[in-house]
Amino acid sequence: MTDFPDAKGAAAYRKAGLVPRKMAYSHFTIGSFFLFLSIGGIYRYMGSIQAIASLGLTVLVIVGVKIYSWAEATSDKNEKFTDRAIAWRQGAETEESVGGLLGALPDNYFVINDFATKKGTTDYILVGPKGILTIETKNHQGVVTKHGEKLLRDGLPFEKDFIKQAWVQSYSFRDLLAGKGVCILTPQPVIVFTDADVQVTERVRGVHVIGIKDFQAFLEGLPVWMSERLSNGIIECLWSAQNHSGKSPKARG
Repeated sequence: MTDFPDAKGAAAYRKAGLVPRKMAYSHFTIGSFFLFLSIGGIYRYMGSIQAIASLGLTVLVIVGVKIYSWAEATSDKNEKFTDRAIAWRQGAETEESVGGLLGALPDNYFVINDFATKKGTTDYILVGPKGILTIETKNHQGVVTKHGEKLLRDGLPFEKDFIKQAWVQSYSFRDLLAGKGVCILTPQPVIVFTDADVQVTERVRGVHVIGIKDFQAFLEGLPVWMSERLSNGIIECLWSAQNHSGKSPKARG
């Protein structure tokens, strides 16, 4: 299974890494230009090479050190800025890969994203032979573990109870399906961390917590149990609900 970001993301990283170096060279070139202007000015003012040797070289060293320090400081700032931009871009590409994996499923699966209910918006809903899943994506970094019934990042609780949030979305779809007379079925909630090292090997309060690199294997390992008739009924219900909300559905099926 391929880790994310892919080769395209790596190429973008290498390309982006050239920016601060080019800027540093540019700054150094500009600084060197002003340095030579300074030498010319000293020569014009002092009127002799000997005077430059006695006084100008001292000034030359001072100016040179200043220019070098300025170029290095500017380069460091650009490196930090570019690193932040790269991290943001890679996070976005990784998050998009969740939709990419879902979109690559066979035609007998239905995927809809950004589905809004009174309880909030669910990132993805997956309906097919392996059942119905409500999928939430999180771009937090760090190491994700569990302690009892709590989900932790780097040993500390998250700022929100993502497990509770996942169940709220799942129950909202259960109520929707029941209200439409489709079925009394509770979707399986799933949380996918796109940029964290997930070390959770079992469900947390009934919710699957997965890292992006394990998401494809998770989907492949789910059992096939839902009938085509039930799947089509759920899909029709979701289409109807999404169209009734006035939003353009983003789906495949």
